[in-house]
Amino acid sequence: MASDAQAGIEAPTLQCRCDCGNVVIAARVPESVTICDCGICRRYMALWAYYSPDEVSVGIGQAGVDLWQRSDRVVDFVRCARCGCVTHYCTRPGDPDPVVAINCRLAEPACCDIPVRYVANA
Repeated sequence: MASDAQAGIEAPTLQCRCDCGNVVIAARVPESVTICDCGICRRYMALWAYYSPDEVSVGIGQAGVDLWQRSDRVVDFVRCARCGCVTHYCTRPGDPDPVVAINCRLAEPACCDIPVRYVANA
């Protein structure tokens, strides 16, 4: 059986935008999104969808972005430098399993029908 890409069918695309439109992210629609209860994710109130870096397109406008690293310095949290929306996070360079996590709250209501997974990391 051919995959959607092999059959010439485009997979549904998720479009996420910060409030001011300076950061735009596109990826395939995830099968599920995750709510994590760790300190930073609880404060961000994010709905994360996880991808390999080659599955995600990130467009950053002239206002740029700001990065935040927690003390463990495992990931870079990215937010729009203009409106402050947390758009995604990325594992640090050199990570053997690179990941980009997109904040799907920036795509609502597009994510309303996607199953939510709860992860206890507190």
